[in-house]
Amino acid sequence: MNKEHDEQSLGERVGGFLSRNRIFTALFFVGLVGVMTGILILDSVQGKKKVKSQVLSEDILDAYTDWLQNNPEERNADELERLIAEALDEYPRLFAAQRALFTRGLMALENEKWEEAASSFELVSKKWENSYLAPVSLYNAGAAREELGAIDEADRLWTHLVESYSGISPDVPEALFNLGRLAETYDKDTEKALKYYYELGSKFPDSRWTDLSKTRILMIESRF
Repeated sequence: MNKEHDEQSLGERVGGFLSRNRIFTALFFVGLVGVMTGILILDSVQGKKKVKSQVLSEDILDAYTDWLQNNPEERNADELERLIAEALDEYPRLFAAQRALFTRGLMALENEKWEEAASSFELVSKKWENSYLAPVSLYNAGAAREELGAIDEADRLWTHLVESYSGISPDVPEALFNLGRLAETYDKDTEKALKYYYELGSKFPDSRWTDLSKTRILMIESRF
């Protein structure tokens, strides 16, 4: 009985407070409605931005495909560059910007602009490390760095790919083979090369890169 009396008393006190403070109560609910409306508007705006970002990313992909299909001497990248700039300016945190940077890297690879390619791909892999484009970007960045003669950087990028995306990226077997190749070709470290080749065979026995690594293992071990 005392508990019921206490609960009734509490309800009565709250009711009394609200009755005595109608202006406060009205302002409170008006403010609450304003906050909820603001949240709904923000969600709506963010949703529309995501849709526009997705559409723009598809436009970039289509424009890149058209650009790539033209003969090199007939290629005009003005429209593609405009779309890339729009994505980076308007949607720096959304997928359109990711697609824009990745596409810029692909264009640079095609034009053999290795430094620009490496920088674009490395930025994608750092800013969006959980994206499906991150491991591809790491592989491409490593290839561009090797073209520049930056062997240590290529080694670092491919090692990061192997350590962070094994079981996720289909480029990992090739990255392992490349690590062995770098060790064998540039470092003249056959033991290190064999380590990568054997790791490749152990983790990816059905990969075509494993077949190549077996050939390298036979050639190295035949020298001993």
